[in-house]
Amino acid sequence: MAHQLGLLLLLALLASNAIAMLFLQRTGNLIHPLSRSFSLERLSTAHHAAVELTATETAHLLSAMSTDGARFWIASTPDVAPFELRQEEHRLASELRTQLQLNNDVAIGMQLERISGADARTHVFSPAGWAPLRLRSSVALPSGEYLNALQHPAGAYEWGRVLAYSLPVTTLPVLLIVMFFIARVVRPVKTLAQATERVSRGEWIAPLPEQGPREARELTMAFNTMQASLARHVEGRTRMLAAVSHDLNTPITELRLQVELLEPGAARDDMLESLEELSAMVRETLNFVRDDAVQESTATLSLTALLEDLAKRYQRLQQPVTWHAASPLMLTCRPLALKRALTNLIDNALHHAGDASIRLTRQDDGLLCIEILDHGQGLPEEWLTKVFEPFVQRGVSDGGLGLGLAIARSCIQAHGGELVLENRPPAGLCAVVRLPAAL
Repeated sequence: MAHQLGLLLLLALLASNAIAMLFLQRTGNLIHPLSRSFSLERLSTAHHAAVELTATETAHLLSAMSTDGARFWIASTPDVAPFELRQEEHRLASELRTQLQLNNDVAIGMQLERISGADARTHVFSPAGWAPLRLRSSVALPSGEYLNALQHPAGAYEWGRVLAYSLPVTTLPVLLIVMFFIARVVRPVKTLAQATERVSRGEWIAPLPEQGPREARELTMAFNTMQASLARHVEGRTRMLAAVSHDLNTPITELRLQVELLEPGAARDDMLESLEELSAMVRETLNFVRDDAVQESTATLSLTALLEDLAKRYQRLQQPVTWHAASPLMLTCRPLALKRALTNLIDNALHHAGDASIRLTRQDDGLLCIEILDHGQGLPEEWLTKVFEPFVQRGVSDGGLGLGLAIARSCIQAHGGELVLENRPPAGLCAVVRLPAAL
């Protein structure tokens, strides 16, 4: 955000300079005030000489006044043919008429243009607009002749020098000052974004300091309040379920003792099996909630190495788990929690299909993609999402409680990722885990 705001500010300052250049080029005085006065003074001096001195003396004086930047001569025809004077030219003619105290019927011609012949007010975004100025003048004399002059006055705005001064002097200080305040505004927002990303991965952090502008402080306060509320909610849920588990274990234990006093038989064994299953469900439910509440520290590590170690562990146990080697890819995670989630997925594949193949890739959108593929029969489409619900099993005789996939998805989502199941005919079922790569 700071870079974008800084770039927008720089473009705004450059645009303001460009607009000012266009406005001054169209409406301001084109000739520098000192050069303007000097040009009119020389015209006035040449006119007085032409009127008051002899022709020979006038010729000598005009020749002496002529330099590389100016030329004065007397001719029978005007160098500037009569035309409708523009605003700048009309001002020059009026000032000269006032200095010479000439009547309005005395013809004065002024033509201000670029030395290339282009209009003097050609916009500065064309090469002609940067060309030097040229002032051509013709003043009627009492003798019927004309005093002609060609001068090169200095421009009021030599844009090369003006911009070389205005850009560093006006733009840079404003840009630096505004960037300082932009950084002051953006820094709390950036800190808040980083903290939000950490919380989205299931990590609890210390309350953020409330600093910066009032809006940023209010946003930080709301974030701290939200995180405290979430922590209280999770803690309250854990305590409640722990209490429920304790309360349920007592009657379950009493029932088991009473059932064990019954005569041995099929009915007694069936009731003991049901009680054991109920006890396991209560125990696993409590473990599921406790795992949600436990705050393991996050670490940035090689996901490639983690998966390779996990695969070697299964291979040492003579389990048919295949690992497709990949280049090192870094991930910020809670290692133990992520290992448990991936273990649940691998165990699920081994239990239902008898094998598992692990592959790690990096997608075009920057996400890390883990694929755990088995060669079983897959699942009906309607079961691909249903099996993530707690205590929902893939089959009647699975022998599990139906919490493995629920725990895995909860952990993956806590890391800011997603877990989906896909049928890969004819290969079988594939668990696809997508996780954000380490920054």
